[in-house]
Amino acid sequence: MDEIAEEIERFNGLIDEETAKLLVMEKKGLLKKKKIVEIKEGTASLFAKIESIGKKRKNFVNVVIGDETGHCIMKLWNHQMKNLIFLKEGDVIRIANAWAKKGIYGLEINVGKYGLIEKVDKKIETKLEFGRRDGIFNLSGKLIKKYPTEVYFENEEKFIRKILVDDKEIFLFDEKVKDVQNVMEGQKIALLWLYSKNGRIYATDFSKITFL
Repeated sequence: MDEIAEEIERFNGLIDEETAKLLVMEKKGLLKKKKIVEIKEGTASLFAKIESIGKKRKNFVNVVIGDETGHCIMKLWNHQMKNLIFLKEGDVIRIANAWAKKGIYGLEINVGKYGLIEKVDKKIETKLEFGRRDGIFNLSGKLIKKYPTEVYFENEEKFIRKILVDDKEIFLFDEKVKDVQNVMEGQKIALLWLYSKNGRIYATDFSKITFL
């Protein structure tokens, strides 16, 4: 009970006793950490490797994380974004008291005000699987055509460019438009961490384009 009280005090009384109890149990290793493939909606604790860090927005940032069973998006909210000062791609982290839900990118692990995230000395071997599926996914093939870049003006300039990889149309946003500038038509490439919306395939700030 003393440890539970300490957790409540650490969060300035903003968490209830049940949440504090879960944090204490997690610290003691009494809560099972799930693999990504096992996580559904609800509270989640897990170990994962940081694969790609997206662009920081006003109050959140999307990070691609993975383990031996798959990949998903971790969304860091508000003050949790400061953790990225101490983290980089390739680091393995412990995530506790996060909440999981289905979003535009498939499974999302949200780390908010009462969540915990820290770097750990642990090794996780991830693997890349290619092919379109639910959530974020990877594709590879020959760059057949690059279409002209289009510019949109909303609150700020936004760039979008369509490319054809084998028989698949993929729409690139902003920085990804730059990433494809030096790729010649006919080259084989891999596109990592894509997502699908309304039947279209997109590459965004956390996506990556590499040569094969």
